[in-house]
Amino acid sequence: MQSNIEQSLIEEKIISSEQLQMLKLEQQRSSVSLVKAIRRLKLISEDALIDFLSKKLHLDKFSLVGFSPSSDLLALLPAEFICKEKIIPLFKKDDELAVGVLDPLDVSLLEELRFRTGFFIKPYLVKEDELNNFLMQNFERRSQADVPSASILEEELREQVFKPSVIEAVNLLLVQAAKVGASDIHLEPHEGRISLRLRIDGVLKEISPPDPGIYNAFISRIKIMSNLDIAEKRIPQDGRFKVELEEGPLDVRVSVMPTIQGESVVLRLLRQRRKLMTLQELGMSKEHLDIYLRLIQRPSGIILVTGPTGSGKTTTLYASLSILKSVEKNIITIEDPVEYQLDFCRQIQVNPKVNLTFATGLRSILRHDPDIIMVGEIRDLETATIAIQAALTGHLVFSTLHTNDAVSAITRLVDMGIEPFLIASCLNGVVAQRLIRILCPKCKKRQKGIFKNLPFPDKELEFYEAVGCQDCLNTGFSGRVGIFEIMEMSPQIGRLTVEKVSSEEIARFCRSQGMKFLSDDGWQKVLAGISSPQELMRILGAG
Repeated sequence: MQSNIEQSLIEEKIISSEQLQMLKLEQQRSSVSLVKAIRRLKLISEDALIDFLSKKLHLDKFSLVGFSPSSDLLALLPAEFICKEKIIPLFKKDDELAVGVLDPLDVSLLEELRFRTGFFIKPYLVKEDELNNFLMQNFERRSQADVPSASILEEELREQVFKPSVIEAVNLLLVQAAKVGASDIHLEPHEGRISLRLRIDGVLKEISPPDPGIYNAFISRIKIMSNLDIAEKRIPQDGRFKVELEEGPLDVRVSVMPTIQGESVVLRLLRQRRKLMTLQELGMSKEHLDIYLRLIQRPSGIILVTGPTGSGKTTTLYASLSILKSVEKNIITIEDPVEYQLDFCRQIQVNPKVNLTFATGLRSILRHDPDIIMVGEIRDLETATIAIQAALTGHLVFSTLHTNDAVSAITRLVDMGIEPFLIASCLNGVVAQRLIRILCPKCKKRQKGIFKNLPFPDKELEFYEAVGCQDCLNTGFSGRVGIFEIMEMSPQIGRLTVEKVSSEEIARFCRSQGMKFLSDDGWQKVLAGISSPQELMRILGAG
């Protein structure tokens, strides 16, 4: 029924498709009906809404102006119930009770009315302002037992938090951020102003902020959506909520931080139905792809992907699992958070509250007869030890580490307490990666210049630089691509590991064997016109 109503609202041009998305967001977050969401956001007038519902649902309208129901009818239902649900008994005929309602689509309410009264219920459409006036005139002098003060206070609080202007501002921000592909939203109070920034392609961009006058209500709205304490403003809080957009579900992670200027909020946007990218789409060159495919086709061992937060490590692991998926393989992951929902494997969400950590979850996975395991991150010795045991007993294990390059992964594992000979025995290889922004094809500009950075010292190069236009929001870039380095564990590197030589020595050996590093792959993409030298230097920290 609701889908038919939504379609009619669009077809009759009563609301726009964007307004429909706002309605769905409000329904998702507040668990209210479509009709109540329309009223809250005040998208159309009350008269227009009543006329539309009357026509579509073939229901009669009833005016409450001057109406006075009998005491017998009012006695059918508790006053508290009448005020809370905002309904009113109108008249009775045989075994049918006519009831004035604001939302005829609320089937559960109609069923409860039938259960409470014992009559068949015939709904009539009444105007919200008329019903509110009626309830105020007839029930405002009733005892506190009829309408408890706690209920009144709760309703007043909801009215403050759910102001249409605030709801619309929050919903529009989520819709707009999703449309431009933002990964994070930053809301920050300053002296006399509010800052609103979106992280697009890894870089924060400032946009027009909400009205400072509604900032506190804006933050409270986000807190309620995240099931956080709106009264607590002294300590950090973390929460989450999910909304439904045209592109699919959007999982929003919320972090609220108290500052001396007020509460700062960061929203992390995770798209549940985002298209799963291939390794080629991620930017892996043919040379790197050949090496990597060789590594992941081995029946057992560990493959690590390293890089800072937001460098695309999980996306690379998902692309790897997608290559290996088969009815003959049992693939299980444990993640924090689950960023993509995959239909070819079982995914476990870390939950420290019930002691479901990477380590405890990995132990359980090993009892579930897996062939391939993905561990979201190796953070401690316990997780690393279990992962190595899994690899040594015939499992293929994928995981991530926070290191700057591929070679440093060996040092990191040793520092955790893993014996070097175990690393040499089970580590298949390490991928290090970064994400660099792609130049906007509409406005990038060809240039020539000399760079002192290896591997091209004192040589004039042709490249492109960022300009900025309307299509790229004046950033000069549109989208991101990966740059990679892959260290394949060889017997020689294994011996160096057991000998506990430094990362620099291992790196020199890898270079002598022809291994391509992050800077090499990055410069190839710069010279191909994909990105700019300045962007590569920004990502790699080159001077």
